Amino acid sequence: MRAPAKILMFAIIFQSAVVAPAMAQQYSAIDTNIQPLSNKICATCHGAYGKGNAVVGAPSLAGLESWYLRAQLIKFRDSMRGIQKDYIPGHEMRAAVAEMSEAEMDGVIASIGTWDSQPSATTVSGDAVRGAELYSNCAACHGVSAAGNQALGAPGLAGRDDWYLRRQLKLFQSGYRGEHPEDLAGAQMRAAAKLLESDQDINDVLVHINSLN
Repeated sequence: MRAPAKILMFAIIFQSAVVAPAMAQQYSAIDTNIQPLSNKICATCHGAYGKGNAVVGAPSLAGLESWYLRAQLIKFRDSMRGIQKDYIPGHEMRAAVAEMSEAEMDGVIASIGTWDSQPSATTVSGDAVRGAELYSNCAACHGVSAAGNQALGAPGLAGRDDWYLRRQLKLFQSGYRGEHPEDLAGAQMRAAAKLLESDQDINDVLVHINSLN
């Protein structure tokens, strides 16, 4: 029994000597330094190709207008958004973009622009007919079809995560968004969000927006 045991041990040692360097070479060939900044920063929370992650409060990014992305990155970087101590996602965003240069911001936005938009899941229920009536106030900026209006600083809403839209409406209502004196678009949204007087009002509007996808 000793001879086969020695043969087996030699085979194991020989295999390790051959495979280990090959595996080391394989992993050493993966250079994380060449990954785009969007993968290094955004994918951590927003997921691969910006699909979003509701668990950590990170919305989908794919399909967002480049001008809106830039506006929000600047607001986080310049502490116009996410300054409240108990607003964890806001703090994480501020930390992620705090040292980002204009060139890096351009690169991130360009990279996100190549990601394919994915259909968002419906998470709210309500009265779409009533929601259409309530949405008439929103349509003045975001458009009848919720496609958005860059001239007014209003992003498209159709096709976005309804759970995220709901959270943002609540943040506008509470003053967690749109309170900074330089955030004029945010101030307009605060006024509009306050017209939705109940959670059911919000849900009804979101159900209508979902119908426009």
